[in-house]
Parts: sequence; structure tokens; C-alpha cells
Amino acid sequence: MEEPKPPENRNINTGGGNYNERIEGDYIQGNVFQNIFNLGRQTTPVGNPARPKNERILLAAVKEEVTARLRQSLHNAVLINLGKESQPQQVKRPWDAEIKIGLKPAEPLPDTTTTLEVFDSQEIAGKLLILGAPGAGKTTTQLELAQALVKRAEEQPDYPVPVLFNVSSWKDDRQSLTDWLVAELKSKYGVSTKLGKDWVNNHQLLPLLDGLDELEPQRQEPCVNAINQFLAGETRPLYLVVCSRIEEYSNYTTQLQLNGAIYLQPLTNNQICDYLTSIKSIELWSTISSDLELLDLVRTPLLLSITVLASQEISVEEWQHLNSTADRLQYLLDAYVGRMLTRDVVSRAYLKNKPPNARKTRMWLVWLAQQMHEESKTEFLIEEMQPNMFFSKTQKTSYSLIVGLSGGLFSGLSFGLFFGLIGGLISGLIGGLFFGLFFGLIFGSLNE
Repeated sequence: MEEPKPPENRNINTGGGNYNERIEGDYIQGNVFQNIFNLGRQTTPVGNPARPKNERILLAAVKEEVTARLRQSLHNAVLINLGKESQPQQVKRPWDAEIKIGLKPAEPLPDTTTTLEVFDSQEIAGKLLILGAPGAGKTTTQLELAQALVKRAEEQPDYPVPVLFNVSSWKDDRQSLTDWLVAELKSKYGVSTKLGKDWVNNHQLLPLLDGLDELEPQRQEPCVNAINQFLAGETRPLYLVVCSRIEEYSNYTTQLQLNGAIYLQPLTNNQICDYLTSIKSIELWSTISSDLELLDLVRTPLLLSITVLASQEISVEEWQHLNSTADRLQYLLDAYVGRMLTRDVVSRAYLKNKPPNARKTRMWLVWLAQQMHEESKTEFLIEEMQPNMFFSKTQKTSYSLIVGLSGGLFSGLSFGLFFGLIGGLISGLIGGLFFGLFFGLIFGSLNE
């Protein structure tokens, strides 16, 4: 494959944006969760046998996804119970107009309070908004809540199945959130449209929505309105969780009609010190604590995790001599990327060939990041690649031929199996393969 042209005036970490645009969440390494239903892999149902099998298969898929994403989460390495602040003013509860007393002010919650306890509280009643700064641990907090809710759904056959959705894929203002949820169930988990509608209409799902702030700015508030319509409609869920960055959410004129909100607070000095001490990084704590600007830089779980992982690549003197917070952040992210690119790659894809070098890997990562930024995507799924992502004729031709051959072989095998039942299985399959190759080559050529 040809190398992409080096991006103009862009670093791999920045995408040409400011701090809030660079740090999209709790993940730097990313996550690709494959559709386990559509891949044909057998999924072992989990949960109480009294629950219908289809629901138990979905529950197993969600459980696997949550476990995998928590394992990949950088914030998960920072085993800290994040400080939380109740912020009821961030939501508009349906009954607020009927109550003449003012809302309670924001107040810190006890350090030992879990998100599940907040979710279950009488005041919240399972309709919760999770807010925080970039990298504060919002997505990971939602995943930890999802993990607890999955466990509950395994034990209680009548409890709704928690399902993770990313609303950054909501692209059509005319599409109701109900229809979007059904489409996402089909796209992500392979659930049929009919079954998906039944589940949503019968309140058998517990949606956990993330990515509101990842939508194009002009689409974010319409999405809030769509969520509110969903909450007020006939198919309104029993429970709902939404996750968003506080800066974007605070600029909306419309608030979510949930029962309450929590704000994830920055890490305290004691939390940072205790964590670094627990992993035997006393020297790193001494360095950071002696520089207030560096200390403020690592007050989110994401950046604290990155600092620990990149510590071997960091020159403390060079880091401290940088003047601006932006330069220090850029230095930290560059050190992290450098560290990640020096790791050994263990993959069957490179059994015969050498893995790409750091320069080439960085170049392709920049290219991929730019494509995702233009499409407002935060997860890359190879099956969703489109020909317009490529810039050379050779790449587009290769893509068209691969897609054409894949589609042709699938159609050909289907053709062969059908006619094989009539004229003999072996001859039918051979004929189907020839038909598929011919169809695929023609289809691929037409799509160049």
C-alpha cells in the first residue's frame, strides 16, 4: 500500500486542535469491538435461564464488550474512586415546574459513594447524567456502572439488559432515538429489526449513551432534544444514563430531562500521591509535586496514566523547561506515543513479514486520525471503511476488487448451495465459486 502524504501542520496527538479537542476520552489506544453475532462466532448465553435466550446472548455480548473496554482503559490503571459532586442544576426534571422550591446546590458526595449507589438512589431512580472534563474518567465511570448493571441483569431475569450506545453515530435529525437504537442494535450486535423494536418498546433495554460531545457542534443540542423526546414518549425507558463533557453540555440552551447529574472532580494531591506510591513511582511524584503546573496537568486519570506509561521517555529537565501548558501537554503526548511505538508487536499478521517501523506507523496513525476526525468518529471498524478514505487510484482499485470479490464469493456460494441441492452439492459449489469470482471481478471493476 502506498504511504499517505504527511499531514500539513499536524501532530499525531493534536489533530490541529486545542486541549479539549485532542483529549477525546479515557482511551488513547482505542477499541475495536467486533460484532460477535454477525461474525458467526458462538456466544454462550449468560444470566438466569428464566430470561429469554436472545436476551441472554445480548447480555453476554455486552458483558464481553464492557470487560474488554475496561481492560483497555488507561483510566482503569488508576484504581481511584473518583471524587463526585452532585449537580442537580444540570438537568431539568419533569416535575421541577410543579415544585416551587429551588433546586439543591451542588454538593460533594462522600468519597466512598459509588456510581451504582447514585444510580440506585431514590432521587435519581436510574436516570443519570455523568459529566466531567476531558480525560476525567467519564466513559470509564459509565463502563464500571455498566459492569455492575450487567451483573444485576445476570441475577435478575426481569431487569433490563444494559446496552452501550455511542450517539456520535446519530446523523439524521428526522430519525427518532427509538429508531436509532433499533438500527444500532442491528448494526452493532446483529439484532433483527423486529426483535430490536420489541425490546425497546417493551422497556427490556437499559441504554447507556456516550459520545454526545463527539457529535458535530451543530448536532449536539438536536440530539439532546431527541433524547428528551425519547424520555417523554410511549417507548420511554425505565432507566437511562448519558455521559458528556461538561464544557459542551453547559453551552446548551436545553437540558436533559433526567433526574440528576454527577460531576467527576479532578484528582486531589493525596489521590495522585497515593496512586504513584502504590505503584512504586515515588520519584515521579517528587518530580511532579515540586512543579505546580505539572501537578495541575496530571489531575485527570487519563493524563496521570499517560505520564506513568511514558515516564521512561520523559526527560524531566526538558519537560520542566517548557513554558506553556500546551507545550508540556504536547511533550507528554509525544513521549507516550514514542513509548507505545517501541513496544513489541505480537500479531499473526506479522508472522512472515516485519511489522512496520515507527515512522510508517506514526504516519498511518495520523492519516487514520484525520479520517476519523472528518467523519466525527471515535471508534475505527475496518468493515466500515469507505473508498473515499483512500487517495490513490491503486488503493481505490484494490479496495473495489476486495469488496467485489468478497461480495461475489458470498453470492456465488449462496448460488452454489441452492443449485447444489438440485444438481449435486459438489458441482453446485464449484459452479457457485466460478460464478462468484466472475461476478466479483465485474462488480469490483465497475466500482473503480
